[in-house]
Amino acid sequence: MPISREARKELAKIRKVRGYTLPLHEVMAEANPEFLRRYGELASYVIFGPAENRALDLKTRFLVMVGITTAVKGDREGIEWAAARAVQHGASWQEVYEAAFLAGLPAGFPAFEGAAKAFQAMHKGKGIVPRQRSRKPGPRRPA
Repeated sequence: MPISREARKELAKIRKVRGYTLPLHEVMAEANPEFLRRYGELASYVIFGPAENRALDLKTRFLVMVGITTAVKGDREGIEWAAARAVQHGASWQEVYEAAFLAGLPAGFPAFEGAAKAFQAMHKGKGIVPRQRSRKPGPRRPA
C-alpha cells in the first residue's frame, strides 16, 4: 500500500525527533496517518520532551525504557535503542545493565537474558542499532 504525503510528513517528524523510525511507525503510516501523528506527538513528548517540569531527565527516562522493554520481553531493537540512548545521555553501561537486571526480578530472568544477549551483540559491533558516542544531556528544544 502506498504511503500518503501526510504519512510521509509524519514519518519525517518522528525521524527528526528520534533519529529513526520503527516498523510500527511505518505500519501506522499506511493504516492511518492521523493515528501516527497522535502517537508520534505523545511518544515524542513523553520520551524526548523538554526537561522543564519533568521529574526524570533523559538519561533516567531511557534507563526506565531499558527496564520496561526488558521486562515485557520487548523486541531486541527496542532494548538496543533504549540502551544506546541512555548511554548517549550520560548513563554508564553498568547503569544500563542494572536497569535490565532489575527488570528480571518481576519479569523472570529469561527477560534479562534477552537483554544481555542484545548488549553483548552491541559490544561486538553486531547490534541492530548504530552506536553513538556518549554525551552529557543538554537542553532540548520542545518537540
